[in-house]
Amino acid sequence: MSEWVCVASRDRILTRLGAIKNQRGLVLLLGRSGSGKSAMLENFAQQNDAPRLTDPCDNLKDFEQNLKPHFCKNPILLDEVGLYDAALLERVRIYSDERLFILGAHKKHKLFKKEHFKSRIVAEFELLPLLREELRHYVKEKHSLDFEEKDLRWIDKICRHNLRSVDKILKTFKELRPFCDKTPAHILRLCALENHLLG
Repeated sequence: MSEWVCVASRDRILTRLGAIKNQRGLVLLLGRSGSGKSAMLENFAQQNDAPRLTDPCDNLKDFEQNLKPHFCKNPILLDEVGLYDAALLERVRIYSDERLFILGAHKKHKLFKKEHFKSRIVAEFELLPLLREELRHYVKEKHSLDFEEKDLRWIDKICRHNLRSVDKILKTFKELRPFCDKTPAHILRLCALENHLLG
């Protein structure tokens, strides 16, 4: 099962990232947990032969050691930058004078609102919840499932737009469905209970 499913709103962001990948500066990719930031960064990294660093370092020395082998590449993708301390982010800001960094985070770090950071931000994207038709496409493409509108609406509501939760419920749904003669709506509720999303 592929991690990346292209939907219209995400495809527009990828297209724009592709258009600015040779610039210098900082690009912010923001979105709540489960919105698909890491999957998008991974897809972009594969499509553009760009390094994606996923493990935040505790100190500057380790960070620079991890960055060194990739420093000739442009852009460099950093995931979970909300876990980076101010000194690491300051170093990224300085390096962004020479190359592009795409930074994935749950929310905008307070440092990014300061003038010396703001002047280096070339673009900012926010991954909003999928539209209903995008969610339908996501479910069909990734899980080969199709649901009635009311079931799809319920999935979206109970998962609170978190695609990781959607994936968990639907994985359980496919495992349970062959052994259960209940309606899809009933099975979905059992799956939500199993994955601690109800109760």
